Amino acid sequence: MGFVLSVLLVVAGVAIVVCLVTVYTRQVASAALTDPFRAGEEIVEGRVPAKWIAQIERRQALRGALRLIGRDVSAKELILAKFDKLYRFYENSPFFENDSVRELMLAELRETRARWAEMTWQTLMAEHVEKPVALGSQIVDSNQD
Repeated sequence: MGFVLSVLLVVAGVAIVVCLVTVYTRQVASAALTDPFRAGEEIVEGRVPAKWIAQIERRQALRGALRLIGRDVSAKELILAKFDKLYRFYENSPFFENDSVRELMLAELRETRARWAEMTWQTLMAEHVEKPVALGSQIVDSNQD
C-alpha cells in the first residue's frame, strides 16, 4: 500500500512539473514570436511600444535606486538599442509574405528610427500617448471602448 501511494505521488509530481514546464514554454515562445510584431505594429501606428517604456522605466528606476557603478545609459539610448534589435529581427524574420513586404516594413522602421534619434526622451514619451485612428471620413478615438 505504501509503495503504491509513493508511486502515485511521484507520478502526480512529475505530471504537475510537466504541465508547468509546458505552460511556461508556451508563454516564452508566444512572447518571443508575438512581442516583436506587437512592437512593430505600435511603431507603424505612430506610438512607442508600451512594453518598451515600462521596461526602460523599470530599468532606469532600478539603476537610480542602486546607483550602479559603470556607464550610465540613458533611456533614449536604451530605446534606440531596442529599436535596433527589432530591426534586426525583421531583417531576418521568415514570417513575411515576400521580400517586398519585408522591405516596406524595414523602410518604415528606418524612417521612424531616424526620427526617434532626433527626439528627446520626453518627446518620445509624449509620442507614446495613443493617437486617434482614422476610419473612412470619421476619426475615432482609440481610447474609447
